[in-house]
Parts: sequence; C-alpha cells; structure tokens
Amino acid sequence: SAGAEKIAGAIAESVKPRYNGNPSDINELEALIIKGVNMKGGQASKGTIFRFDCSQEGVTVSVDGSDQGIAAFEGMGGAFVDVFLDDNAVSPSLIDSCVQTWSKVSLQ
Repeated sequence: SAGAEKIAGAIAESVKPRYNGNPSDINELEALIIKGVNMKGGQASKGTIFRFDCSQEGVTVSVDGSDQGIAAFEGMGGAFVDVFLDDNAVSPSLIDSCVQTWSKVSLQ
C-alpha cells in the first residue's frame, strides 16, 4: 500500500510540467487525492480505484467511487491527459492499448 501524500505527490509531479497555469493550482489536485485516500484510512492498497475525469473545467477526482471534488482550473484536464498520452507519457504501453482498442471498435 502507499500513503496519501506519496500518491498525490507522484501524480502532481507528473502534471506540473504539463500545466501552464499557476503552479499552486496543482495543490488543489493533490488535496483532493489526499482527502480521498485519507477517507480509506490514509493508505491506498491494491484494488483502490482512482478516477480522474478530465474536462475543460478541470479534473474531478474520486477514490473508490467517492467523489472528492474538482480542481477547477482551465488547462488542468488537458495537462492530466498529457501525462498518459503525450510524447513523454508515463505509460507508453497504455497508448498502444488504447490505439488497439479504438482500432477494433472502428472496424466493427
């Protein structure tokens, strides 16, 4: 399992260089993640489900189905998506998986 601050910090560090807004806005995203993990006793264990809904309005955070709120800053949703989909993506295999899935769907 991992602590709330460690998880939130890792996510924030990935978003920061991709986000063009005020760097302090990232603190709100971190706070929502920490709040959600702390509701589970401060530790995220295997099977914990983090959901980040990215939009023009920002990033909505939920942990294990419990909505924690939105970091409502323009550009943050795009920066969060870029963590997974830009040229420096944290998981290149995720991009490959998405392309394969979307290609199969378009063929049906």
